[in-house]
Amino acid sequence: MKQYMGQDIREVVIDSGPPINAFDMGDGQRAFQFLWGGGTVALPQVTTTSGQVNAVGNTAWFSGTAITSGGGTYHSDGCVLTYLTRWDVARKGWIVTSYRDPQRLVC
Repeated sequence: MKQYMGQDIREVVIDSGPPINAFDMGDGQRAFQFLWGGGTVALPQVTTTSGQVNAVGNTAWFSGTAITSGGGTYHSDGCVLTYLTRWDVARKGWIVTSYRDPQRLVC
């Protein structure tokens, strides 16, 4: 997000797509919000097998247990990144002056 400081908000739009929300802050600033991250990930499943092989003559058999763990899916809605901007008459655009980090650890 630091790379956009002092840049036109349209640079963020080029890299991230259109904002999900934009609103005036009442003090000449405008906030633009973008969705970042999110999605669904399939988690691997692990099976651990242990046991004993018994052999008698030409015959062998296995006696053991299998423990399976993990698997399933993890879903995150993502995080909202907010860029605060001010209108620059000379540049004819909203210029990023600060940003707000998401309050969640996982996006």
